[in-house]
Amino acid sequence: MKRTSIHYIGIFKKFKVLVIGDLILDVYLKGACTRIAPEGTFPVIDLQERKSCLGGAGNVAANLKALGCTVLLYTATGDDAGSKELVTLLNSNGISHSNVVVDDGRTTLVKTRIAGGLQTVVRLDQGTIGELSTVTEKKLIRLLREGYANCDAVLIADYKKGIITPGIRKELARLLKKEPKFLAVDAKELVGYAKMQPSLVKPNYNEVLQLLCLHQEYSGDRAAWLSNYGEQLYGLTGSKLIAVTLDFEGSLFFEDGKLKHRSYAPRVAAPQVSGAGDTFMAAGLLALLAGATVIEAAELATAAAALVVGQSGTAVCEQDELLTSIAGSNKSIPTVAMLKTFCRIYRNQGKRIVFTNGCFDILHSGHVSYLSRAKERGDILIVGVNTDESIRRLKGNGRPVNLLAGRSAVLSALNCVDHVISFGKAGDDTPISLISAIRPTVFVKGGDYQNKVLPEGAVLKALGCEVVFLPYVPDQSTTRIITKIEENVKWKIAVMN
Repeated sequence: MKRTSIHYIGIFKKFKVLVIGDLILDVYLKGACTRIAPEGTFPVIDLQERKSCLGGAGNVAANLKALGCTVLLYTATGDDAGSKELVTLLNSNGISHSNVVVDDGRTTLVKTRIAGGLQTVVRLDQGTIGELSTVTEKKLIRLLREGYANCDAVLIADYKKGIITPGIRKELARLLKKEPKFLAVDAKELVGYAKMQPSLVKPNYNEVLQLLCLHQEYSGDRAAWLSNYGEQLYGLTGSKLIAVTLDFEGSLFFEDGKLKHRSYAPRVAAPQVSGAGDTFMAAGLLALLAGATVIEAAELATAAAALVVGQSGTAVCEQDELLTSIAGSNKSIPTVAMLKTFCRIYRNQGKRIVFTNGCFDILHSGHVSYLSRAKERGDILIVGVNTDESIRRLKGNGRPVNLLAGRSAVLSALNCVDHVISFGKAGDDTPISLISAIRPTVFVKGGDYQNKVLPEGAVLKALGCEVVFLPYVPDQSTTRIITKIEENVKWKIAVMN
């Protein structure tokens, strides 16, 4: 069976990723700006909200953890209030701080953004950005040696804040040579990692300009322009895969210096791009570890990043969020196991699941009206469709008129339908097994079944599912349509004779 994005996401939990880099505390101060200070021409912000998040290597680690994998974070902080807040944030994100070396000679990195309304007015940066002390460097190297053997991949998040010293880079190169592993690098200066031959690097547009020593931005189609520089980027970074992120213009993926894929970012009303690159990197890395192709990994990374750019502050993409997003774009569900995953997420979100089933052989206005009214009973409408073999058993060899793929495609085109899945195996043409898997809040059936015994009645009762009967639109049925077509054919034959 062809693997899907959902399959890859499902096995993210198998991986352990070692993250090393600069840990930053991102602080967001928000308030209302309604006046200018009388003593100068600067705005006065009436503080209303303070939010703190993991930044830098911490945000990459948080995204990896939220997507389902195990994370080993290696970094150093000062011994101060910022460090204590970072430890609290790491704990709340399920990330151990046991490999975070505390150096009382350093000040923790903090970036404070102050916003008046939707506009960021200023960013205040504080913290030590010099290289680690010899003592702290040795501690971090010792910890790295212990953790390296137990990871599936290494992700370097180098923001040039002093954590990745020449000594640590040398040790990483030694470990990688001794025992090669997937190496992903997100660094301000990628050239310094070329000898390590990374598996994946992720420069943004400005970093690419620096790499290529181009000091003037291109005013036209940036993606088309940069697509010609794959060979040069490959030579400069030594990386097999290069993902160039272009904010609202999406991304370019190069493989061995050749353009492999262009992904397009979905439109977001008020994008907040801070940290979106970390989400992109985390999802892309895990997808590649899971066996996805470059194109599949690119699209998964893009989908994950799109989920965080619409959120305020530095955000992470949760695995369930990504699964739900992908579910929305894939209405036809191939397996019951996959559908169970979606339904679990929907229930956790407090959504009411509505289920109905039928042949839906020739879709007509009666079906559309019925399905629209069914959707009104809840939040998610799942439609079970009889397989072709099931319909033949139920209605004879002349049916179905339209095969399963066509019927599913037409149903999926309806806005009121969220998911379509087939059912019906030899000896059981009922949707009982589907109902047991879905555990719907509401089961909808046509009004002509109201006074009949439903074969799925027992399982519906056991689940405590509400059963709703909806009347069909008068004079609308597949059988009536087929009969009318047959009558017209007979009439034409009679006229011709």
